[in-house]
Amino acid sequence: MLHRIDEIPLGTPDGTGRLYVTNFSAVGPDPQAALDRVGASVIACMLTTREIELRYPEYGEWLGEQASTTTSPHTLWLPTPDGGVTSDGPVLELVAAIVRALDLGDNVLMHCGAGMARTAVIGILTMVAFGADPATAAVDFRAARPGGGPDGPPQEHQLARLRGAARQLQASS
Repeated sequence: MLHRIDEIPLGTPDGTGRLYVTNFSAVGPDPQAALDRVGASVIACMLTTREIELRYPEYGEWLGEQASTTTSPHTLWLPTPDGGVTSDGPVLELVAAIVRALDLGDNVLMHCGAGMARTAVIGILTMVAFGADPATAAVDFRAARPGGGPDGPPQEHQLARLRGAARQLQASS
């Protein structure tokens, strides 16, 4: 069964990579196949170690192996609790790394458990970095990933705090 992978609109010029989001079930069993499906060379994971161990422990091993190589695919990993947030600094560092990859023309595949909330925080901030209107970025994310969006006040507050900093990322990359 192929799980849904959605493209998030960035409104970027040709030559910029594409941003995709999905759920762990699409990535965990065979991360390389998921990357190949959308032509991505970067994967960004927001799952905790425990979530990975419970469902696809071999995925955790793969993440570690890829992080230690200088070849493609490249992995980005920011463990974030389900329904929660991670400190603002690491969130901005992850968004900056995604922006750099996209600017280089690399396609990026992001996921959390369902590809809805934690992924939405990073996706919306990435959209803002590429010039999306902060007031409508969440609406546009939901249009591309039905059901996606911040999962309550902690994630909504983090988005509100980081929108201005995210806007500066693309210009500085």
